[in-house]
Amino acid sequence: MSKPRLVLISDIYGNTTGNWMEEYRKKLTPYFEVIEYDSRVLAGITSLDQKQVHSEFINGGTERAVQNLLTHEPKASIILGFSIGGTIAWKFATENNKITSLHLVSATRLRNEITKPFSKISLYYGELEANGPTQSWFENFKLVPTIFDDQTHECYSLVESAKYICTMILSEII
Repeated sequence: MSKPRLVLISDIYGNTTGNWMEEYRKKLTPYFEVIEYDSRVLAGITSLDQKQVHSEFINGGTERAVQNLLTHEPKASIILGFSIGGTIAWKFATENNKITSLHLVSATRLRNEITKPFSKISLYYGELEANGPTQSWFENFKLVPTIFDDQTHECYSLVESAKYICTMILSEII
């Protein structure tokens, strides 16, 4: 029997080889066919300047990334997205009805979204996140995020958060 497909979409740094990603790989690879995407590559962003990268994502890069995913991931079933990768995943899922669930961590730009995907959605944020969606946004979409106490935007890079998120993902298939 083949493993279910899990797509990982990186944060704004675009690096899926960071040490923090290893915790996700270690926990998820035995159960999933894991496919990883660098958000910058998906968006066609080559700049290394963080301000420029941020600007490019906001000014068309996110949409380019979604279009590239639509071309390359017609069969994706579960997505785990980090920061901008979470926003890309949300937008992708609104256009691809084959996504069964989204696990989005620190996806602050969701605050601008007005269309909800039909898939199951799990959201994770650090308690000290300054730019995430408002409580009324969550209520409007009938979503209850998991909040990591005393954590900031990059809570996804912490081992404790990664273990919890992986447990939640695995609970869908085990």
